[in-house]
Amino acid sequence: MKRDVVVLLTRSPYGRVHVPEGLRAARGVAAGFDRHDVSVVFTQDGIYAARAAIDRDALNMTGHLVDLAKEDGDLFVDEASMAARDVTRDEIASDVGVRSGEEIASMIERADHTLDF
Repeated sequence: MKRDVVVLLTRSPYGRVHVPEGLRAARGVAAGFDRHDVSVVFTQDGIYAARAAIDRDALNMTGHLVDLAKEDGDLFVDEASMAARDVTRDEIASDVGVRSGEEIASMIERADHTLDF
């Protein structure tokens, strides 16, 4: 049975494995037998991984993002977390949509499952 799944990336991308592991989980859920609808949300300190200036290869993100895109996964960043950290829309990668805190909360509320990394 197909489900809506939200993967929350909440931790800083450097010195940790949470961002690439969260993306790997997201792509696995999207490509699995039921091919669930997956949205990845960069929130809290995870927003730093959504920046255009991030070295996606160094963080082992590129392959996961390519595979997730093939499965129609969506990438979003939490605007409230951006504001709290003085990150502007101009700094966010072009493949990541910016959503308000309310939109993110609604997305999480509607999801059948959430995964937190």
